[in-house]
Amino acid sequence: MKLHLVVLWVGTAALLGGVGCSSDTQSGGSAGGAGGMAGMSNLAGEAGSSGLSQSACPENPSPLRSEGTLVSLPLRPLLANEPFVFGQPNALSDGGSLVPLNFRFYISDVQLLRADDEPLAVDVVSAAGAPEPYGVHLFNAEDADTSTLRLLAPAGEYSGFRFSLGLKLSCNQQHPASLSDPLTDTSQMTWPHTGGFLFLRYEALYTPAENASASPEIPPAVHMGGNIMQELVPRVTVQGALSVPESGTLERGVVVVMDEIFKGATANLDVSDVTVGFLNTPETEAGERLRRELPTLNAFLLEP
Repeated sequence: MKLHLVVLWVGTAALLGGVGCSSDTQSGGSAGGAGGMAGMSNLAGEAGSSGLSQSACPENPSPLRSEGTLVSLPLRPLLANEPFVFGQPNALSDGGSLVPLNFRFYISDVQLLRADDEPLAVDVVSAAGAPEPYGVHLFNAEDADTSTLRLLAPAGEYSGFRFSLGLKLSCNQQHPASLSDPLTDTSQMTWPHTGGFLFLRYEALYTPAENASASPEIPPAVHMGGNIMQELVPRVTVQGALSVPESGTLERGVVVVMDEIFKGATANLDVSDVTVGFLNTPETEAGERLRRELPTLNAFLLEP
């Protein structure tokens, strides 16, 4: 029995030295941007030396409202309609197994959708109802405390919600050494291939079945990011009725469909026009395929 173990991290210095769900991606489909380089290095070197103002990415953003209903959205990864359990072997249809070693992503800029699909921006908050730093939630599959996205919302009837799967440009441009959690090196979301942050990071260990003749279409690693020169964060829309009460709380589960994420990351899509930190790698190419394919996927579903 052979094991396929992913390479978890590649040193930044070495790379630089080598010089229903739908979504839309802001500012076009290609992450190439200026010079065709995804997440171009900001070459900051030291905290605060990038010359980019942090005022556009405040740690303590002004709340959109002082009162409202707490809406809790537990995020539940599923694979083949079964719980995708972190750190444990998950059985596959080919008889093999998949052990998730790292799975995390950022959610920001959340909007509830009214019946006419008119968006209403809401605060991303903690369990205590306080705004999360930078208006960002970091889901980390190995930390149960991060498994729920919480919003402070006005009462009403909504047809779903929309969010950015990643960070807005003004935050992605900042040097992590000058920021606080969840935008620091300890988040494991700083992009080792170049500057800026990863928007989604996935790594796993696949063990094939005895006498297996082929591997499933599951990438060993996916590193999805953007471009610090251009707004390229994907926008995801999750359809489904949400009735937010005047008082009390509301909880609705959100399925993270791993089958769809793998489908996007392995799509037959040419991403050769993008260079990441002067060096393309399989995990960054998988991430760019996923970023571009999100409009065709059902990667996030609201539970009944």
